[in-house]
Amino acid sequence: MQIQEILIIKNNSENFGISTQDINQIFRVPDIMPLPLRPKEVRGLSVLGGNIATILDINMLLGIGKVDENNDLSRLLSLTNEHSVNALLVSDVYNTVTIKEEHIEYIDRADDAVIAIYKHKDLIVQILSLDALFAKIKKVNIKAKEIHEAKAKERKIVEAPSRRFLIFKMSRERFAIDIDFLQEIILAETTFTEITGSRDEIIGLITLRDDLITVIDLRVYYGFEKFKSDKNRILITTVNSKTVGLLVDEIVDIKNFLDKDIEYMGNEFDKSKISGVLHDENSLISFLDDSVICDLIKVNESYIDTKEELESQTLDDEDALEFIIFKLEDKEYAFEVDKVAEIIDSVKPTDVVMTDKKIDGVINIRGQIVPIVSLFKILGINKKSDADSKIIVTEIDGDKVGFVVESVSDILKVNQTDIKPQEDELLTDVLHLENGAKLVMRMDIEKMIQSKGR
Repeated sequence: MQIQEILIIKNNSENFGISTQDINQIFRVPDIMPLPLRPKEVRGLSVLGGNIATILDINMLLGIGKVDENNDLSRLLSLTNEHSVNALLVSDVYNTVTIKEEHIEYIDRADDAVIAIYKHKDLIVQILSLDALFAKIKKVNIKAKEIHEAKAKERKIVEAPSRRFLIFKMSRERFAIDIDFLQEIILAETTFTEITGSRDEIIGLITLRDDLITVIDLRVYYGFEKFKSDKNRILITTVNSKTVGLLVDEIVDIKNFLDKDIEYMGNEFDKSKISGVLHDENSLISFLDDSVICDLIKVNESYIDTKEELESQTLDDEDALEFIIFKLEDKEYAFEVDKVAEIIDSVKPTDVVMTDKKIDGVINIRGQIVPIVSLFKILGINKKSDADSKIIVTEIDGDKVGFVVESVSDILKVNQTDIKPQEDELLTDVLHLENGAKLVMRMDIEKMIQSKGR
C-alpha cells in the first residue's frame, strides 16, 4: 500500500504516523465513560460528532504506557471506513505531511503494526497500520483480584520497562541498534568524498544539510561480505556530540523489547563490537549500544568531527532561516517555513459570496475551514494550474490561510548574510542562493493577507 499523506503523532521521544485516509476528524478529549470487562487498550466510550465511539489508547496498543487524557495536548482521532466506530486517544498531534517516496522505507512484516519508517525534517516517524494495531486487542481482559477479609483487592498491572530497537541485516544476519542513538536513515546511493589514508571501513564523507558526516561501512568493520543493492541504507547516529553514518545491507524492523529480553555480554566476551543479545521469540539478535558506537568512533576519531566542529565549518544554524521555495508563472518565491503549517495537493475551493476579490474561496481540511487567498490576483499575474499545483497552508496568530502555487521546488536554509532587504511592500527581501547566482523573492505572508492588490 502506497501512503500519500500522514498525520504525525508525538509521544515522548517517539514519533508515529497514521495515514490521513484513515482519519476523519481531530477532537479535544471529552468525557470518557469507562466500560466494564473491557480490554485494557479500550478506555471507554465517548460521543463524537453525535455518534458514540469506542476510545482506544494508542500508547497501550503499542505497549508504551498510557495516554494522559487530562493533558491539554491530548486529542481524539475519529476514524473512517471499517474503523469509524472507533477513535484513537493520542498524546500530542504534531502535523500532517505529504509523503516523499525517497524518504520512506516500507517494512514487509505482516504481524507488526509498524509498516514503514519515514524521515521528516529531523524526525524519524514510525508509520502504523490500524488493522495490525487493532488486531493486538484481546477480546476480554479481566483484571485479577485477591480476597482480603471479605473485600476484593485489585492488583495493579505495572507496564514492564522496555526499549525500542531498529533491526537491520548484514550478510543475512540480524543486528539491532537502540533507536535513541539514531538520528535518521538515508539512502546509500549518495556521493562520497574519499578520505586519503583512512581505514578500510571508512567509505568517505557525505554532505547532509550542510554538515559533513563520515560514513563507515559497518559490514567491513565486522568482517562481512558487502552486498550492493537498492536496499542498502546509511544509519545516521550521534553519541557524545559526534555523528557518524553506518552503512548496512537493509532495514528489517523497529521493535520493542522488554528489559528482561535484553541480555548484556559478560566479561569473557569482546564488548567492542557487540553489547549483547536480544531474545526475539526463538532467535537471538546481536545489538549495539552507545559503548560500541563510541569504540567505533574512537578507532576512527581522527576522521570524525564533533558536532561543534562541524557547525564551525558550515552555516551557523542560529543565523540561518528556513524557507519553502515555490513557483508562480515560472518565477520562484519564498515563504518562511516557521509560518507554514502544511502543504497539500491543490483542490477546487468553494466560493463564498460577499468576500474580498483576492479570496478564491474556502476548503475543508479535516473539519477546519481554511480560506484560500489568491497570490495571482495580489501580484497581478496569470493563474496557471496543473497536476503539480499545491496549496501552502500558513498559520498566523492561530488562524490558517492557504495559498495556491504552481509547484513547490525546495525547502532550504539560508544564512542571514544572504538575505538582502529591498524596498517593496510585499516582496520584502531577496534571497541570494548558490553564491548569488540565483535570486529568489521572499514574500511577507501577513502583508499578503492584508494587501488590497497592487
